[in-house]
Amino acid sequence: MNATLVVSLFLTGALCLAQDPVKVAPNQYKLIAENDDVRVIEVNLAAGAKTATHSHPAVMSVLLNPGVVKWTQPSGKSEQSPPDLKRGSVVNLPAETHVSENMGKTTLRAIVVEFKKPAPPAGKARKASVVATCKPLSESPHATAQLCTGAAGSLVAKHTHAASVIYVPLTDVTAELTGADGKPRLMEMKSGVPIIAPPETHSGVNKGKAFELVVVDLK
Repeated sequence: MNATLVVSLFLTGALCLAQDPVKVAPNQYKLIAENDDVRVIEVNLAAGAKTATHSHPAVMSVLLNPGVVKWTQPSGKSEQSPPDLKRGSVVNLPAETHVSENMGKTTLRAIVVEFKKPAPPAGKARKASVVATCKPLSESPHATAQLCTGAAGSLVAKHTHAASVIYVPLTDVTAELTGADGKPRLMEMKSGVPIIAPPETHSGVNKGKAFELVVVDLK
C-alpha cells in the first residue's frame, strides 16, 4: 500500500468519524445498540432545531413522535419529509451528508437504523418473515419493515428471521417465544426502546396487552 493511499484512507476515516451524528450532535443522537450489520440510533430533535452537519450510510427510520424534517446537503440541495407521517411510519434515506431541521411544532423522535454493509444483490436478498398478523410498511435494498399487531393472548405462527432483525415496539410488549429447540423464553420490550435480535425461527404467544411492533428484517 503506497503512502498516498494510506493518507487518503486516514483522512477519509477521520472525516467519517468527525461527521458521525452521535459524535457531532450527542444531545440529539444517542446510540442504542449495534452489531456487525447495523447501528440503531435514537433521534430527539426539538421543534425548530437543526443538527450539526453529519453523515449517514443508507438508513431506515421508524418515527415514534412524527414531525416534518428538512434535510439540507452541503450543496444546498434540500428535501423535506411528507407532512402526513404518523407514529410507526417508516422513512428511507440513501447514504448522504446533511443537516436535519425539525420544521414542525413538536419534538421529533425517531429510531434510525444505519446499515453498515452494502445491500445484497437482488437475487441474493433474504426474504422477510411472513406472519399473518404483520403488514408491510416499507422496503429498501437493505431491509423490509412490517407492522405487527396482536390482541392479548393472541398467537404468532412459527416463522423465520433469516438475518438480524430490529424490533421497534410502539407499545410495551410481553411475549413468550418458542424457538426451534422447543424451549420457551419470555421477551419483554418497552415502548419506543428498540432491540436487535439474531437470526432465528420461533413462534409466540402474547402474554401482555394488545401490542404494536415495527419489525425490520435485514435482507
